[in-house]
Amino acid sequence: MSWNIFLTIAHIVGTVLGVGGATFAEIFYMKAMKDGHVDPTESDFLKTSYRVLRIGMILLILSGFGYFLLFRIEGKEFLLYNDRFLAKVWLTIIIFFNALLIQTRKIPLWLGGALSITSWYAALVLGIWRGIPASLFAITLWYIAAVLVVALILHVIRKAYLKAPPQIQQ
Repeated sequence: MSWNIFLTIAHIVGTVLGVGGATFAEIFYMKAMKDGHVDPTESDFLKTSYRVLRIGMILLILSGFGYFLLFRIEGKEFLLYNDRFLAKVWLTIIIFFNALLIQTRKIPLWLGGALSITSWYAALVLGIWRGIPASLFAITLWYIAAVLVVALILHVIRKAYLKAPPQIQQ
């Protein structure tokens, strides 16, 4: 098996775990907060979702770094300056620092959740859409708009779904 195939598989698995983990983390959080507190079983589901997210992020970062090395070794440095590649690097940085900020409770959960879901899905879309006819600037504008839309959608869902004000018990 070539390095390219190995890296591609690792990258796809990392993205799938990240997208799935982010989606289920948000679903489980809303479900847990419906009664205003997180019970031990709900906490276990959330911890599992966050663990899956972390594994996905680690795979994504390691395989992305592997691609970087492979492109340098094979003399394909021009791929490193592609707008789509640069956007995926920025998304990976956002995903990483957002996870740190959520973990240390330095970012409001409504914003952290919106950033997480939007970033993971944006990385998925950029990975699939090979010939995206957009510059890094255009991709960035679409991303910012998507974060705002997702934050609004999540706010509406939480407001309609949650009966009690959220309080996390530890």
